[in-house]
Amino acid sequence: MKSIFACLCLLGTAVYAQEEFDPTGELAEAYLPKVIQMQVEYIEVPQATVLELMYGEKKSADDSKLRAELQKMLKEGKATMMESQMVVSRSGEKATSESIREYIYPTEYEPSEVPNKVDANGEETGEGLRSLATPPTPTAFETRNLGSTLEVEPILSEDGFTVDVRFAPELVWHVKNEVWAEWRDDRGNADIKMPVMYTMRVNTGLTVTTGRYHLACTMSPKDKDGFPDPTRKVMMFVKADVLKVKR
Repeated sequence: MKSIFACLCLLGTAVYAQEEFDPTGELAEAYLPKVIQMQVEYIEVPQATVLELMYGEKKSADDSKLRAELQKMLKEGKATMMESQMVVSRSGEKATSESIREYIYPTEYEPSEVPNKVDANGEETGEGLRSLATPPTPTAFETRNLGSTLEVEPILSEDGFTVDVRFAPELVWHVKNEVWAEWRDDRGNADIKMPVMYTMRVNTGLTVTTGRYHLACTMSPKDKDGFPDPTRKVMMFVKADVLKVKR
C-alpha cells in the first residue's frame, strides 16, 4: 500500500509540474525576452505656440497629452514634423541609427610656394613667377556626417514599466563654405574654403515610463542664412516601448 501511495504522490507531482510548465501560456509569456524601441520626434512650431503650450505648472513627466495636442496641430497644418528617428535595442546595449551623407573636407593646408630658382626665359619677376607658384595644398581631412543620427543606451527596470536611457540625437546641415584665402591662376581656382555646419544636438539621460511621450528639450532651427531662428522652436519628444519577442 505504501508503494502504491508513493507512486500516486509522484504521479500527482508530475501532473502538477506539467500543468505549471506551459510554453505557450501566460507563465511562459513572462519569461520571453524583451527589446526596447526608442522613438524620437522633432516637431516644429512657432515660438508663441510653445509658450502657450508650456504655460502653467507641470506636475508629471508624462507629456502624452501635449503630444496629442501637437498631433491635432500637425493635421491642421499648424505644426511640422521635421524629423523622426527610431531604433530597437536590448536592455543595457548601445544602438545607433544613421541617415547621413559623409562630407569630407580639408582642415590643414601647405601654403603656396614660389620656386627658389627658376629659368623663365626672361620672365623672372612679377606675373612670370606667380604663374610658376604652387597653390595651397590640402594635407589633412576630416569627415562630418550630414543628416540625422540617433544613439541610445536604454536599461529596462525590473518591474518593466520604466526605462533609464542615455541618448544623443543629432541633426546636422551643411549651410555654406566660407573662403579664408583666395588663390586663382591659369590652372583654375584653389581658394581655401571651410564649411559652415548647423547642428541640433542633445546629449542627456532620462527615466521614462514605457508607452508614454516625454518632452526632452526644445531647440531653435536654422533660418535661411544658417543662423538660429528665435521665432521658431523644435520640440523633441522621446518614447520608449517594450516589445516582447514572440515564439
